[in-house]
Amino acid sequence: MEQLGRALLETVQKDDPEPFLEALEGAEVSPEDANRFLEALRIQREKGKISEETLGVIEDTLSEVLEPEERGIPEPDPLAEYAGVDRILGTIMTGKEADVLLAERDGEKVALKVYRAHTGYEERYEERIYRVEGGEVRRIRRGDAALREFSRLRRAYEAGVKVPEPYDARPGLIVMEYIPGEPLHRAPDLDDPRSVLEDLLNQVVRLAVNAELVHGDLSAFNILVGDDGTPYIIDLSEAVKVKEPGAFETLQRDVKNLVSFFERKYGVSADVDEVVERVRRDVYGTDCGRG
Repeated sequence: MEQLGRALLETVQKDDPEPFLEALEGAEVSPEDANRFLEALRIQREKGKISEETLGVIEDTLSEVLEPEERGIPEPDPLAEYAGVDRILGTIMTGKEADVLLAERDGEKVALKVYRAHTGYEERYEERIYRVEGGEVRRIRRGDAALREFSRLRRAYEAGVKVPEPYDARPGLIVMEYIPGEPLHRAPDLDDPRSVLEDLLNQVVRLAVNAELVHGDLSAFNILVGDDGTPYIIDLSEAVKVKEPGAFETLQRDVKNLVSFFERKYGVSADVDEVVERVRRDVYGTDCGRG
């Protein structure tokens, strides 16, 4: 499997199926391994790293080792059913508390954030479906991390903050807009890092003033740089209301983390205190809310 893994990496780097096909000759590949390789390649296709032709050639070859039922209509996926999507395509990223999956719904790609502590799909999900209807989130149950984050994400999106658009939520799971890109900490070098930093600081201010939220865990890991270079703020699971006790200390830390990253990697900076005071003035007025 190690040799096939190296060949798969070479295939992606060259956008050429031959390295992987050569490594397949004489190799014993289980249906599970075949599906794992295909999942990895489909993610790379979604990111634009390989062509449809390369993916198609390998799909045709690996289909020979798949179980018969895997060549036709797949077995129902309980997580896909619970999320209200057609199928799960693969994993985008993993985190400490949740995984983000790529899925397809009505012919469109969507992202699923699935909290590990409670996926909920093993329960009577028909009793626990939560959708945006007429601008309202129906039947939200208190205490669920996914539903709390969905509410914050929707609040930020409606305030004009650059975040993935939230679609639906169930306990333990959020369905949201899929934005192709990479987290800031591993994204390719930015063409104009100063303008990206300014854009992000404006988004932080808008989040605090218009959505009345402070991110709470802002860093290069929680910013997604889209393939078009647009930065998006993600993961609002730790967000707090801007008028809560300690919120401005949290805001100061968020802004400092962001500015420090750009200073280290790109040599561009901004005045952290100025950003925080800008929010304070807009939220409380010139000299209010201190202390």
